[in-house]
Amino acid sequence: MASNGSVQLERTTNLLRETITIMSKLKIPLTPENYHVWYKYNAGDNLELNKTIDDLLENGTEFTSKVNRELHKTHVFQAPEKLLKSSEQDLQKLVATLFEKINGMTKKTQNYSSTLEEYNDVLQSNPDIDTLTNLLTNLIDATDSALESNQAMESMLDSMNEEVDTLRSNLQTLNVEAFTDKLTAVPNRRAFDQRIDELFDSYHNEEQTFSLLLIDIDHFKQFNDTHGHAVGDKVLKYVASVMKGDIKGNDMLARYGGEEFVVLLPSTNYDGAISVGNSLREKISGIKLVDSNDQDKSLGHVTVSIGVAVITSHDDADSITERADKALYLAKEKGRNLVM
Repeated sequence: MASNGSVQLERTTNLLRETITIMSKLKIPLTPENYHVWYKYNAGDNLELNKTIDDLLENGTEFTSKVNRELHKTHVFQAPEKLLKSSEQDLQKLVATLFEKINGMTKKTQNYSSTLEEYNDVLQSNPDIDTLTNLLTNLIDATDSALESNQAMESMLDSMNEEVDTLRSNLQTLNVEAFTDKLTAVPNRRAFDQRIDELFDSYHNEEQTFSLLLIDIDHFKQFNDTHGHAVGDKVLKYVASVMKGDIKGNDMLARYGGEEFVVLLPSTNYDGAISVGNSLREKISGIKLVDSNDQDKSLGHVTVSIGVAVITSHDDADSITERADKALYLAKEKGRNLVM
């Protein structure tokens, strides 16, 4: 019959696995807040949270950063303290169960050591044959008991190591999938949303400036109509790869949507942002593309227009992006292949 500790260990492990699985399926970033929400959903001890999520799932709602933040704010962050600490308590129980098993093994090992010391004392006193026979029998039993205890612990630790490795692998896969655009293999809109929030925190707490570039491929719709969507996808990959190779350090490139990309430049002022923008623009336009299926068929030059905005004290994520978008629109009006 399983002990309460073993049952709790199995339940917690299953909850961890189920939480990671459903977050991976829904492509939800593995932030502490998101994990807490979905762990509680799988645990089923917050009826309002479960009803809300079930309704969202039934309606086919996409779990965007905004939706996830609202779930955490409404159903977890403001929940009773007991609910807030339940995940921590589950982990504490898991640790306690493991400690109990290790402690049991340690005590048996200590007892075995004490037994050996006692038997050594007996051997020093010139024992008779009956004493030696009993000593040998007891020593074999004690050794078997100690070995059994250690083997059981090794087996349990091996099993837990395998579980941890599986969870770690799932977590890594989840993070890559959740924050990466599948087509271009650069960070996606979710990754951008998270990173710009971090930059705003640095700006408000440390007055650390940053700039934003909004980049749009010129005449992309016309290009798609002329050469087909398959070639259009290759152009997107090409533009992303060129920019990715030119983005250094803590700067971040992300696909913003469609044929638009965004670059975040921490600790970069207006002049620096203009310089980066022009470097990207020139490298993209400097290569003449050909059809990979027909090397004699030219696709011409791909160009981009870029809008630049630098953080101000009045900005939020929407307003700085809107200002960059207006600058981008101006670059289009003035002839494209420009940085404004």
